[in-house]
Amino acid sequence: MQSLITAPAMMQELHSNLRSTTLRFRAGQLIFDEGQKATRWYEVIQGTVRTCRFHMDGHRHLTGFFFSGDVFGADHGTYGTAAEAVTDVVVRCYRVGDITDDSTPKPQLDEAVSILFRAMSTAQRYLFIMGHRTASERLAAFLLCLKQQANDDPNIFVPMSRSDIADFLGLTVHTVSRTFTDLARRGLIEINGRDSVIITDNAGLCRLAGEYQDSMTPDVDTDIHPAADLCLGELSAA
Repeated sequence: MQSLITAPAMMQELHSNLRSTTLRFRAGQLIFDEGQKATRWYEVIQGTVRTCRFHMDGHRHLTGFFFSGDVFGADHGTYGTAAEAVTDVVVRCYRVGDITDDSTPKPQLDEAVSILFRAMSTAQRYLFIMGHRTASERLAAFLLCLKQQANDDPNIFVPMSRSDIADFLGLTVHTVSRTFTDLARRGLIEINGRDSVIITDNAGLCRLAGEYQDSMTPDVDTDIHPAADLCLGELSAA
């Protein structure tokens, strides 16, 4: 796969404790390809990125969308997916060697671990979406993820196409369009053009997705297992 335009603009900078490079890509541009050596990992600063795999027959399977603050490309050895810019994007790029080198200072290592935990959090988010069986449940969970990315603003910007959403959710474009219409008919959302959705019934959308909204979260204060305290060094050994 070839990049759609010329190489992105680059600017060397120091982000906090970690050495990084800021890269800018235009919508549709390839960031890295599936199977390339994974020598870098990336943090989205602005815009939206998608990752995908291509089957032998040329069929594309979208594996995730990444927004401001998300981390992608944290693969071992080679990249398991390709990454492409959905919109014009700005990403921060980190060298894998900066966190695998034994001489890496602890502040840098701690920050790298924190960023990589965000990558795992993003992966868990998408596992939650794909665990839903019906089209309505999957789309509801997907929209709630977008809302979370928008700092819980009910006015959601939807930068990806209906085709991208269908590919990611394992549905047809017709099913996605029909499900958007159905959610609007049920009063859960309001469609405001091709790239904007307003969540009008957050509680109803949460129930459909099988997810607690903040006010619905049960008040449970469960103690952790004593063995965990021992692991954390919070209890003295007997």
